[in-house]
Amino acid sequence: MKNYKIIIVLISIFFLNTVVYATDNRILEIKASGEQRVDVDTIISYSEVVIGQDYTDDLGDKILKNLFDTNLFSNIEISFTDNVLNIYVKENPTINLVKFEGNKKVKDEDLLLEISLKERSVYSRSRVKKDITRMLTLYQRSGRLSTEINPTVEILNNNRVNLIYEITESDITEVSNIIILGNKVYSSTEIKSVMKTKEKRLLRIFSSASRYDPDKLEYDKQLIAQFYNDTGYPDFKILSSIAQLTPNSNSFEIIIKVDEGELYNYGTVEVTSDLKKLNSDIIRRTIPIKDNELYDASKIKLGIKNIREVAEVEGYSFIEINPVISQDNENNLINVNFLLNEGPRVYVNEIDIIGNTRTIDRVIRREISLSEGDAYNKYAINYSKDSIRALGFFSDVEIDEVRTTYDDKIDLLVEVEEKNTGEATIGAGYSSSTSATLMFGLKETNFLGKGQRLNFSGNLSDTRNLYDISFTEPYFNNKPLSLTTKLYSNFSDPSGVNYETEELGFGLSAGFPLASNRFLSMRYELYTNKVKADTGATTYEQLLAGTDTVSAFGYTLNLDNRNSRYKPSRGYNIQLNQDIAGLGGTSYYIQNSFEFNIYKPLSERFIGALKLEAGNVNGYNDKYAPLSSNFTLGGKRLRGFKSGKVGPRSGNSYTGGQYYYLTSLETNIDLSIEPFDITTTLFVDVGSVWGLENPAYSSINDDHKMRSSIGVNFNWDSTIGPINIVYANVIDSVSTDTTDNLYFDIGYNF
Repeated sequence: MKNYKIIIVLISIFFLNTVVYATDNRILEIKASGEQRVDVDTIISYSEVVIGQDYTDDLGDKILKNLFDTNLFSNIEISFTDNVLNIYVKENPTINLVKFEGNKKVKDEDLLLEISLKERSVYSRSRVKKDITRMLTLYQRSGRLSTEINPTVEILNNNRVNLIYEITESDITEVSNIIILGNKVYSSTEIKSVMKTKEKRLLRIFSSASRYDPDKLEYDKQLIAQFYNDTGYPDFKILSSIAQLTPNSNSFEIIIKVDEGELYNYGTVEVTSDLKKLNSDIIRRTIPIKDNELYDASKIKLGIKNIREVAEVEGYSFIEINPVISQDNENNLINVNFLLNEGPRVYVNEIDIIGNTRTIDRVIRREISLSEGDAYNKYAINYSKDSIRALGFFSDVEIDEVRTTYDDKIDLLVEVEEKNTGEATIGAGYSSSTSATLMFGLKETNFLGKGQRLNFSGNLSDTRNLYDISFTEPYFNNKPLSLTTKLYSNFSDPSGVNYETEELGFGLSAGFPLASNRFLSMRYELYTNKVKADTGATTYEQLLAGTDTVSAFGYTLNLDNRNSRYKPSRGYNIQLNQDIAGLGGTSYYIQNSFEFNIYKPLSERFIGALKLEAGNVNGYNDKYAPLSSNFTLGGKRLRGFKSGKVGPRSGNSYTGGQYYYLTSLETNIDLSIEPFDITTTLFVDVGSVWGLENPAYSSINDDHKMRSSIGVNFNWDSTIGPINIVYANVIDSVSTDTTDNLYFDIGYNF
């Protein structure tokens, strides 16, 4: 019994000690001190500790980590006494000024874009290290690999500092030599030609190709592998790549060792389809691979692309294409079987738009042909992307498909990069037979970020003053209804003639879609054309004198079956135009014209285009069509000839003609001229304008005679704006025509 009592006493003492111990380590109060800008409640919140928790060493470590992770404090001390958790902090200072010293090759504004610590930020040593890493990466991309950046801090009052980056810029590290080992099929020169990294040469003094960049070298390895894979070598491997610094120089020597493998041909190419509307034999003909031809990996990718386009036309938006490749090493053959299945149906969950700092969301969203809840459609996504790019407001447009927590739903992330849409244009024309002409204009295609277009242009010379103002609202009342109004004035006093003309008018137009590929626009125009004959005017010039008032209604019907409105590579579009004058005014005529453009890829880099247009104008109601309604050619329409100075002519006066046609055959080529991106168009233009129905002009030779020219058109999207240069060599002309071999214009973006 006595022992029993002793045991009870011992157990009671044990439990009492346990309770006391637990009570002694319980946090009953939290105090914070040392704060200046951050209040106490915020510090306690960041610590993630609450009243009633038991304090342990692990909890103390966690509190320290949580508070240091905020980057707000340079020092933190924790103590626990009498159930009170004391947190002492010393706040990081506020940055008063960020300054760069020693940088001459990289501007301050470029460095500021790379750093996260700016003025009025809270100083943090860890963030300084990250900012230095980003700045060094910027220098490395420009080839200055040995650049050093040392941060210094200047202490100010009120817990403020100046952050100074002392930069020691290094010279550009270039590639002195590229050595290829193990190659037998292709020479080192051929392999180097596909690489973006080039060896230092005297002619590359203004190019960045010879700068050493490890990221570019990795890309070069991919290009070399792709080159071999596309020319019959599927087993090609890069065994090693070494970049070593050349002794006593600031240049690298690159050594690449390769294993070319064996040459392979394609064996059998088959299509296995479970889709009813897609016949395997028809699909096989869209795949650009012939049995037993040389293996080319790029043709498999092109085959997948062609199959997907055919499937989308047939309504299969969720097709899965799986090319199964089997390698016959005994006969050196690659067999391919394209397996086609309809994938699971997926729906659009949300559509998010980012990157539009100026353009409002609805301008972009109205170009997207899908809405939340619609079935996913790859064709519609590509069409939407093309429509957004066709606006001309963005330098880059991407639509990414983002997975969600739902298996049958995806989000669409539309990411755009704004570009300058305002443009100040200055142009000039020159030919050996005429004086120079100055053209200028101010244009804003995205007015106030609403997609509205505002344009003012002028054309000035010794003999002509032309002004044109127009405004377009592309989506009136948030509907696909485009409204345009314009006002223009044209005064002309041609040299060598005894009359002057003055034209003043305004116009209204509206356009809307009839279907996804058909558009209709209607217009009304009212203008007066006044011709005043000078003293000594000829009989013909006196016939021109007088005032015509033209009141005309017209329409345009457009059928667009091109694969892209932005940069078409295949397909066609047809445009029909008709204008009828006589609803008021003094002129009565009917004017008709049409345009037909067809595009076809000639190869991977060449895109051919054939463009045709023609028209006629005739009077009615016992009236002749006025000369102001006649067609004219020249300038950008029939390159190589002065604008409006082709066809029937009396003295120095060009009348235009009742009939015209124009044919252009073009080939677009993207020239890889480092470091510039220049697009060229090789063209052949053939056309003519002729015919005068008014017998009063019977003395003028208005017979049909063909004109033609050949030339090249350079387009460069430079930093100051688009630069367009046209050089044309006239093949066929008439002695009365005025040629214009060289034309250029420069647009200044803002």
